[in-house]
Amino acid sequence: MNDSSFIFKLLTDLLAYLELPMDEKYDLTPSFLLQVPIHYAQKIEKGNPLDPLLLQILPLLEENKQKPGFTKDPVGDLNATQEPGILQKYNARALVISTCACSLHCRFCFRKHFNYESTEALPDRLDRWLANHPDIKEIIFSGGDPLFTSPAFFKKLNDSVLKHETVKTIRFHSRLPVTDPDRLEPLLPILKTIPSQKNAILVSHVNHAQELDEKSSALYKTLREAGFTLLNQSVLLRGINDTVKALVDLSNQLFSQGVLPYYLHQLDKAEGTSHFEVPDHKAIHLLENIRIELPGYLVPRLVREIANEKSKTPLC
Repeated sequence: MNDSSFIFKLLTDLLAYLELPMDEKYDLTPSFLLQVPIHYAQKIEKGNPLDPLLLQILPLLEENKQKPGFTKDPVGDLNATQEPGILQKYNARALVISTCACSLHCRFCFRKHFNYESTEALPDRLDRWLANHPDIKEIIFSGGDPLFTSPAFFKKLNDSVLKHETVKTIRFHSRLPVTDPDRLEPLLPILKTIPSQKNAILVSHVNHAQELDEKSSALYKTLREAGFTLLNQSVLLRGINDTVKALVDLSNQLFSQGVLPYYLHQLDKAEGTSHFEVPDHKAIHLLENIRIELPGYLVPRLVREIANEKSKTPLC
């Protein structure tokens, strides 16, 4: 396929492209729809049903099973909502849900059940809210993927924050550098203006070294040269990155592209994600072994987000 904008939305099409047979475990009509950009699909090894990238996006019938402890709002987003699209969980920071859209639908998504509001009025709403909350020092743009949006809306939303001198830092959380980097290109002129006005941070969500490529490296270089601090957070996922080798390779590959490992999250227990869960004792054992293999600055902090807590909870 030569169309770089192509997105797989039917499992049968994706399996045909990857030269894989249909399996009775797969869900052809998932409630959380399949969405895989061609750029990401091209990194998946054809003919390999256990490819670590494929396992992140492959809908399974197992997602329909109800498991104790797995909920629709695992991190307490509902209780933290101040106004539609604006959440506050931690002191001096606010989270802005700037879009419901993502380029890639990860099966372990903790917001797959989130009740997204229309974002059309969000810039004005955020502007007014910040004017009444001078204690907010950092705005964290999330989603969805906050970089998976139009340049016009992105600029308007950022301008609503940049005008407030009380806000010192703007942070973006995104998978786009590895899922569909071409979609970021139209936003680069706007992104490059931010570091001269605020502290600017990009937290990539990369879970496996195989996701990183020349395009992600070039994009990180552009943002780093513009003045962005580049960090990464991963989710520990069973059968995907729950080995010492996978995590060591990820940290080393991230660093080679100018990105520092920041967090390794234990799974947020959203309904339909239990098959990704790694037990805490195994996660802690992995981190203990990673510390032996890597310098301290390449060892991510193993944490869990607990609803209504005032910070992430370290596990070791």
